[in-house]
Amino acid sequence: MNATGRCLCGSVSFTAEGVETDIHTCHCGMCRRWTGGPAFAATVGKVTFDDESSISRYDSSAWAERGFCSRCGTNLFYRMKESNQYVLWMGTF
Repeated sequence: MNATGRCLCGSVSFTAEGVETDIHTCHCGMCRRWTGGPAFAATVGKVTFDDESSISRYDSSAWAERGFCSRCGTNLFYRMKESNQYVLWMGTF
């Protein structure tokens, strides 16, 4: 399945291809702190951001980073660095 999404203010928009229909939920301490509760997300095969200038990236571990909009603060994704695997937060779709 393909889908589009964006942050709250619209500065970051994207097209995602190969969006898994199963929703993943993470209850780890970092996700709970970042989202205020469990994180609901979908793994995607490929994501293309229309403009990455408003994306801030945070190295949350040696193997992954988290991305958010630098203008409105919307949580956008979790990315596994080695495989370039993106997991997008459901609220952005």
